[in-house]
Amino acid sequence: MPGCARCGQPTVRKRRNLLQKVFSRAVYRCEHCRKNFHVRRPLLRIFRRYAECPQCGTRELSRLASKDHVDRMSRNPLRRILKLLGAPLYHCTFCRLQFRDWRKRHPGENNSFTATPAA
Repeated sequence: MPGCARCGQPTVRKRRNLLQKVFSRAVYRCEHCRKNFHVRRPLLRIFRRYAECPQCGTRELSRLASKDHVDRMSRNPLRRILKLLGAPLYHCTFCRLQFRDWRKRHPGENNSFTATPAA
């Protein structure tokens, strides 16, 4: 749990309402000063030039030839539509998430290989 930016005391996670679920990943409340803190959802991430992991935001991705049945797939409805449109499959090496994205990988990252999952 992150500490309070105002007083430095520990915070507890708070339940979000419907509007907060759209714009915030999490809401924390300081027990000492009673202030709420929101962890914002990056809504403009889909307009970036290169593919990024939807969970952790890293650009260090590998491209998969087919689905790996060990690691989890993104359940985002947009990612499922991209599968129907034939978007390439990417794999995040840090959070082990598989997802579809129409953008290319960042050329400066060490991602020049294509991974093939073991059968």
